[in-house]
Amino acid sequence: MIGRHTEVGIVNEDITGRGVASVLGKQVTGNKLCVPNQIRLNGRPFFGQRLLKNIGLVSEAPKSQYCIRDYLELPNVKVLAIIRDGNDTVSSMMHRGKTSVRKAARRWGEAIETIFELKQQERERILVVSFDDLVLHPVNTLEMVCKFLGLCFQERMLDAPQHNPYYRETELKTEKTRVARTEKIDLSMENLVPTAYGKYQRLLAHTADDSVRRQSAGKCL
Repeated sequence: MIGRHTEVGIVNEDITGRGVASVLGKQVTGNKLCVPNQIRLNGRPFFGQRLLKNIGLVSEAPKSQYCIRDYLELPNVKVLAIIRDGNDTVSSMMHRGKTSVRKAARRWGEAIETIFELKQQERERILVVSFDDLVLHPVNTLEMVCKFLGLCFQERMLDAPQHNPYYRETELKTEKTRVARTEKIDLSMENLVPTAYGKYQRLLAHTADDSVRRQSAGKCL
């Protein structure tokens, strides 16, 4: 959706870090990566780490050659993080990736812990967006995202599902939000990853605060 903006160039899951520098002629360039299986807050992958993951000696072996801290050393870098309900996320990983509930919960928990720490330490450089808000209220959410990136919202961002080569859709699917609640799925995230569960609730409160604060800043003309 961000990549549909005429002043934005987004590379998809570039693990070398060079892709962003290769995008020319755009006001904003970015790299979409997933935490923690592609990138982590600290540390870089070491030789043989992927093998150790395959045999179960390490939990994750991120593919990116750089960590988030490396990116933050660059001038003017901002982080946009999307968070999703734990039950919905874990259910999706179990269905799509055939991942066990404990592994999926641990991965979701580490992602939340990472985003929470960034929010605490880099408050002005990170914007946390709720997946449900993005799908159910795309205009308001994307306007907030654009202000964070120093851009003006463009209507063409809303037709992004039609231009996604990986998950092409005609429109945003609202049924993907609050799935666990609708289908009455309760994986007891508060028990599986209690610390991350609490931090997720606090991050949700931050998304509401950021929305009010950025909307009060006025419209982009």
